[in-house]
Amino acid sequence: SKEGFSLGKFSEEYANEIKNDLGDTKLSILSSYINPSDRNPETLAVSIEKFKDKIHYASILKPLAVGTETGVYRDADGNSLNHTEEAYQYVLKNIKELVEEAEKYDVNVAVEGVHAFVINSPQRLARLVKDIDSPSMKVIFDPVNYITADNYKEQDKMITEMFELLSDKIVSIHAKDFVVEDGAVKMVLPGEGMLNYKLITDLLKKNNMDIPIISESIPHENAKKGLDNIEKIMEG
Repeated sequence: SKEGFSLGKFSEEYANEIKNDLGDTKLSILSSYINPSDRNPETLAVSIEKFKDKIHYASILKPLAVGTETGVYRDADGNSLNHTEEAYQYVLKNIKELVEEAEKYDVNVAVEGVHAFVINSPQRLARLVKDIDSPSMKVIFDPVNYITADNYKEQDKMITEMFELLSDKIVSIHAKDFVVEDGAVKMVLPGEGMLNYKLITDLLKKNNMDIPIISESIPHENAKKGLDNIEKIMEG
């Protein structure tokens, strides 16, 4: 962070410095992973401001989208209410505010679903996209995010439905992998676990999708091996 930069004080000069530093390097997703399901109005307001700042920078840096997950919606005792209609309507309102800001700057917002968060299935994500109804609304697909020890055997159905519902909205795919050990999901390097990468690559080709594949959750010491695995997977 350069001197003079602080949250809520967007600087076009600073954004252009970042752009110049990047040179020919293209940004895929500008990360701004907030909790838009936060029920504390003060901390939510800070998160919304943070995300809008990233939208303003994105107008100059030109990523495919500014990305976030949808977080956890809790009751007063801290218990998750993620699966409720109340939680859905709350996150819909907040994401809609972000997308409306993005529209002003010709920027996209991309939402990533996670089984433990409010938007926790391809179907719920598709509903969000439909309800917001904006060309600036996009999605990030992380297949492992939707997988649990209870549903991993149904992963092909989930992957297929994601593409059927949202192939025209997916701007990036996260590449990681998993195994199930002792009743729990454990992360492993891409291509070395149970994720059906062949189905994913087949659906990418079928839908003529040329989008970035972003590695995630790869330990630093295994970075080269993980990236080599991803290249082999994508080459088929």
